[in-house]
Amino acid sequence: MCQKIIGLFVLLLIPFSGISQSTWTLNDCIVYALEHNLAQETQNYNAKISKERWRQSKRDMLPTIGVSYPSYNVRYGRTLDPVTNSFVDTRFVSGLSGGLSSSLTLFESFKKWHTLSYQRLIYESSQFDTQQAEYDLAFKIMDLFNSVLFQEGALEIIKEQQATNLLRKNEIAKKVALSLVAKADLYEIEATTSADALEVLKAENALKAAKLALTQEMNLEEQDITIVQDINMTIPLDDIEPLYIESMYNTALGVLPSLQKNKINVEIAKKDLAIKKTALLPSIYLGASINTSYSDNFTDASGNIIPFNEQIKNNQSKSVGLSLSYPIFGNGRARSNIKIAKIELEKAQTELKIEQQSTYKIVQELLQKNEALIAEEQLNLKKVKAKEKAYDIAKKKYENQLINLYELQSVSNTYLVTKIEQVRLMAQIAIQKRTLDFYNGKFLLPTQTISN
Repeated sequence: MCQKIIGLFVLLLIPFSGISQSTWTLNDCIVYALEHNLAQETQNYNAKISKERWRQSKRDMLPTIGVSYPSYNVRYGRTLDPVTNSFVDTRFVSGLSGGLSSSLTLFESFKKWHTLSYQRLIYESSQFDTQQAEYDLAFKIMDLFNSVLFQEGALEIIKEQQATNLLRKNEIAKKVALSLVAKADLYEIEATTSADALEVLKAENALKAAKLALTQEMNLEEQDITIVQDINMTIPLDDIEPLYIESMYNTALGVLPSLQKNKINVEIAKKDLAIKKTALLPSIYLGASINTSYSDNFTDASGNIIPFNEQIKNNQSKSVGLSLSYPIFGNGRARSNIKIAKIELEKAQTELKIEQQSTYKIVQELLQKNEALIAEEQLNLKKVKAKEKAYDIAKKKYENQLINLYELQSVSNTYLVTKIEQVRLMAQIAIQKRTLDFYNGKFLLPTQTISN
């Protein structure tokens, strides 16, 4: 009996063959959530925005070119002649005009170079934000997935208990009919089977709620899905490698997205400080332009309008300019911004230290919890075996009328609780192993496309 019960959760952990499209593995659920979760999609948009800003900072290194659109203006109507003090009809054509201009920043205290590096770091930071969001979502799906597995295992155990009690009810009913046992036993077992039905209903509702939470996080319209674990998490104790705080922590420093983001935030603060300092230095700009115009008012000595091509050539105006801008006084705003940027840098460095300390504490807690879970699971497994033997003995005693039905049910209920606890512990160990793999740099997000 014990091997059958323990094998229940093991069967949920072993890969299945010939799975239909309605069956979901843990990897399937994670991939689908990464592709359809709206919060994750929003994070992806933020990364795309940061990437485009970085690209634009590259284009800002190029000169700007502007074209003034050709315009053609005609003024006409009655106007007051100040000499004769009378209204006269006028018509004046200002004509067609247009131009081309360009500007280039020759020197701006390397502000654009700093801005380019700044935007690149912002983009890298957004990538780590996206990656961290993906891992957070994956672990949330993993937790919900294992919750469904636990509820399924608990439901199976309760149903098995119900089936056993129903068989016992039939046996007692026959014995009561033959006056072999007291009718009180029949009432007792009927109460037990009624309670079993209620527990089955509660377990089924809990399973539906667990599946609903999983599908909602996945943003999946289908609610009643069939899941199966695609990785065997049952590892013999002899195969478990010893884990050490320092080695895991050093590995985590190089792989955790949140830590990498904090490191980049320090570099971002440094670049922001460099950008703010450029406000105190001079800037040199180069500009050039060419303009021309055409008008009906331009005539030759004979009163004929000068041809279009000739006017465009004769009316050209060209300019090339070099300008120097040097900040003298700006209400102290530039220096204030520099002070704030320095404080932001110190803040980023402190936040990095906080994140490193937090990671070290998390690693310590994970290892302690892992050790405690393994020990608790092994002790509970022994407890399950002991309770199974106690239950078998109680059944034989009941058959020999050495104990009453109430005592048998008490032993049976204790055995039931112990079996469900074993399923819970194995589900927690499954999540714990994935978490340890994450901090050890061994957990990779699945990327295959879902066909559901």
